[in-house]
Amino acid sequence: FGWLGYFIGKSQCLQILDINYLPGGEEGHAIVEGIARSKSIRYIKINNLSNEAFTSIMRALHSASQLEELDISNSSNVDPDGWSELRTLLESGLCKLKRLHLYGNNYIGNEGLDVLSNGLRGIGSSLKVLRLQNNSIGNEGLLAVVEALQNCTGLETLDLSSNDFSSAAAGLGSLSDWLQNSPMNLKYLGFEACSISDEGLHALAEGAANHCEELGLDGNESITSTGLSYLS
Repeated sequence: FGWLGYFIGKSQCLQILDINYLPGGEEGHAIVEGIARSKSIRYIKINNLSNEAFTSIMRALHSASQLEELDISNSSNVDPDGWSELRTLLESGLCKLKRLHLYGNNYIGNEGLDVLSNGLRGIGSSLKVLRLQNNSIGNEGLLAVVEALQNCTGLETLDLSSNDFSSAAAGLGSLSDWLQNSPMNLKYLGFEACSISDEGLHALAEGAANHCEELGLDGNESITSTGLSYLS
């Protein structure tokens, strides 16, 4: 793996890096150093890593000012200190990400709300795509996300699918207000499989109907024709 770290650090062509495993010891250290030295990587996907591996990579990315997309999935092994490293990275503004995808990370929707709220403020207007599917985000989490989106004036896609918003009328209403007061219109707003009720859709409707081009609502079986009428 030492040669791999050398290649990652020296390559001028490597743009995509998918990390599902990071060895320990000197081999893993060489890969992390390679990531820190790289000036070509634009997209990194991290899946199901240990806390130590995750933390090391987050620290290495402080040198990756060219990074445009970060994808973190299924990181149940990461403890609060590891997520704190992600928050520090995003807050720093060193990575002006265009796309951020967090999938299947339950900590984000519970104790880790500050990772989102503080981190999104650091990214700011460069962010085009934010996907936060299946992170156990509820009403409180949605309120925190909306507050943090105030600086994300370039956002085009917001996908919150597979979170439970069955009791999130306040959060959905806050998102609707943000859409109505924001200077941009979303191309896509995703709420598929979110247990949204007619009440929740009513809270969301005005902003969603008038300020996004496409609204994804598949899998919300509680929505009736009455709820859908709020969008017309």
